[in-house]
Amino acid sequence: MIEQESSRPARRRWPYVILTAATVVAVGVTAVLVLGQGGDANADKGNQQPQTKTSKVLRSTLEEHEELSGKLGYSGKFDVTAAGGGVVTWLPKPGDHLGRGDAVYKVNDKPVPLLFGDKPFWRKLESGMDKGADVRILEQNLRALGYGGFTVDDKFDAKTAAAVKKWQKKLGLEQSGAVDPAAVVVQPGAFRVSTVDALLGAPAQGKVVSGTGTTRTVTVDVPVEKQSLAQEGAEVVVNLPGGKSTKGKVTSVGSVAEKTEEQNGGGGGKTVIKVEVQLNEPDAVGKLDAAPVQVEFTSRRKENVLTVPIGALLALAEGGYAVEIVQPDGSGKLVAVELGMFAKGKVEVSGSGLTEGASVKVAGL
Repeated sequence: MIEQESSRPARRRWPYVILTAATVVAVGVTAVLVLGQGGDANADKGNQQPQTKTSKVLRSTLEEHEELSGKLGYSGKFDVTAAGGGVVTWLPKPGDHLGRGDAVYKVNDKPVPLLFGDKPFWRKLESGMDKGADVRILEQNLRALGYGGFTVDDKFDAKTAAAVKKWQKKLGLEQSGAVDPAAVVVQPGAFRVSTVDALLGAPAQGKVVSGTGTTRTVTVDVPVEKQSLAQEGAEVVVNLPGGKSTKGKVTSVGSVAEKTEEQNGGGGGKTVIKVEVQLNEPDAVGKLDAAPVQVEFTSRRKENVLTVPIGALLALAEGGYAVEIVQPDGSGKLVAVELGMFAKGKVEVSGSGLTEGASVKVAGL
């Protein structure tokens, strides 16, 4: 198609179709077309041209998205067990957030505090003992809780014992300067209580509470045939109940395919991989927990392409597409274009005579 000067009379000599829907029949995208063969101001309303406005030819990035169902929750899994005997006299509630130094539960009315570390204590920590990583974990926690006067290393000396006594005094415990493994809970970090397994008055033995991490996440079961959508580090949009949305990032992509359960008595479940998304703004979800959400993954992306609104496309009667460039004198010039990617009301266009920043006519609704 060659460029053609156009005005209102010229339109009658160049039959075309004005695309007024948000999508077009091209590259698998569906459209609704309004036929416009020209006509004068006295034509029936059904044959009149839609009102037009103008828009700029922009250079931008287009993205196609695919939406999958997910579930809002928290990252990680925590299990707390007791093995020191005595009687459970206090327990947290589901939903409680426990941090370093907080009581996880009480035995004989004495708090059992939470310390952060990558392994539990397996021996009594006291002066004169052999060096070890457990001593370093204890000292790191004492320092983080505000106690000093010792060097953080793997040696338990008199200075460490003095700091332990100060800590025990604050907790209302016997100031022995030694730490028994059953007197503390060591976990990788802060956690949120999800279930309480122990009973008040029961012996302090076995599982006490279970929990999750405190980081808000979304878990998505991605069908294996669509696993290419989920790339670690990729940005996504999470659509929340009530119409709000927030952004997130893929932090974990499962490597093992799992079979989902049958739903509504139908056939077998789907084969999926677990994908975890961390929210950029956790506060955006408020108090929602275990709520269903929709996650938009980017399935295709094109950068630095010329784009126009879909309503600017003119489907020419002899085939192909054009846009109408607005000239300085207000007249129009039809420029043939090749169509590329469609996304969110815009379409990629290319063609001779098409320049960034040019004004094009856009059909109104």
